[in-house]
Order: sequence, then C-alpha cells, then structure tokens
Amino acid sequence: MSERPKRSELKELARQAWRRLRGGELTPRRAALSVAAGLVIGMTPAFGFHWLLVIGLCVPLRLDTGVAYLAANISMPFIAPFITFAEIETGALLLHGAFMPMGPSDLKNVGIGALAAELALGTVVLAPVVGALGGSLAYAIVAWRRRRKLNAELRTSLTPPAP
Repeated sequence: MSERPKRSELKELARQAWRRLRGGELTPRRAALSVAAGLVIGMTPAFGFHWLLVIGLCVPLRLDTGVAYLAANISMPFIAPFITFAEIETGALLLHGAFMPMGPSDLKNVGIGALAAELALGTVVLAPVVGALGGSLAYAIVAWRRRRKLNAELRTSLTPPAP
C-alpha cells in the first residue's frame, strides 16, 4: 500500500506548481506578453474555456498565467455582449463594406452562418488590436514601476548615514 504524501511535500508541490504558472519574474516584456495573450484569449467567444486556453498558451511560453487570466476576464458577462457586438460589426464592415443593420426585422433575416463568419472575422481583427494596446500599456506601467523602484533604491544607497 502506498504512503500518503506528507503535508510538507504537498506544500512544496503546490509552490512548484504556482512558480510554474507564474513563469518567473514579471519583467516589462513578460507582463506585456501575458496581458496581450490574456486579452486576445478573452476576446474570443470561447466562453467557459478561457482558463484552459490561458494555461495551454502561457505555461509552455513561460508567461504569467495569473496575469493573463486576469486580462482574459475582459469578457465578463456585462462586457461580453459589447465585445461580441463590436466583433460582429467589424466583421460585417470588412465582409460587406457596411455595418450590419440592427433592427428587429433585420435580425430575423440574418443567417447563423453569416453571423458566425462576421463574428470570426471580427474576432481575428479586433483581438490582436486589443491585445497589442493592452500589452503596450502593461509594458509601460511595469517599466515605469521598475524604474521608480530602482530610483528609490539608488537614492537610499547613495544617502550618507546619519552621524
């Protein structure tokens, strides 16, 4: 009969798993890529599967899974309809040269295939744009915070000791 793992072994295993999910130090580049990946995943209409997509992408690429998952939550229930609407309208504009009419009688005539094509094209176009914008903002914020911390440490180290 096999022995049950000790509590300390389980704690160490959990620490290792958390380190693996975090991927290492959050540099400006890793923050930007993690946020961008999360936003791109969050913009997809794969509701309910975002967590799996984040893990599947971020762990092999050593991105910060926690940061990416937070960014993937851009598609919260009160925001998702607006994202989906923007993606459908973008797809309609690119496919047909005009926005999709949104009157009640117009929606009755829309085929599910056409709607799916517009949504897919809109997602392919908008997701990378949102990811790039969010990743750029994350890069700037993390780089700024790191510079600020470095400057504070430098000032502390250069301050002469009190007599």
